[in-house]
Amino acid sequence: MFDLPVVPIGYVQHRNPMWKRKSINKYTSKGREEIHRNLKGLDLNILFYLMRNPIQNCSIEYNDNRISLYSGQMGKCAVTGRRLILEEIHCHHKIPKHLKGDDGYPNLTIIHVNVHRLVHAVHTDTIQRLLNALQLTEYQIRRVNNLRKLCELAPIKVN
Repeated sequence: MFDLPVVPIGYVQHRNPMWKRKSINKYTSKGREEIHRNLKGLDLNILFYLMRNPIQNCSIEYNDNRISLYSGQMGKCAVTGRRLILEEIHCHHKIPKHLKGDDGYPNLTIIHVNVHRLVHAVHTDTIQRLLNALQLTEYQIRRVNNLRKLCELAPIKVN
């Protein structure tokens, strides 16, 4: 009779977005200004470099999430809180791929290159050399140990 699909109205569900600012909207000039204001403080040269230079052996998801994490963390290391320059940026898998980790946003974090080495270090002299170079606080060492635990490595003991 009619060539229209019939959709049961009982299956239609709707939920209002919670805590979303209505001022942020990519379709209006004011909304775009708000988006760009939120990116103030980021080094846009690094952001553009990350966009234009994906890591070749990694997935598109990994490279997209690396850019999102850099902007989400405001260009700072997740452990030390220091602003990173391009050569210091490392995107770390919290749960490594060999332990069934993935390239999803929740499984990645941006950290300093030496913090990344410290997370994966197994030799005592390497750990001590990196600790001396980084001068981490107790809180920062706990954060490193949390990452090491997810990698199934022994925690770092500080004397």
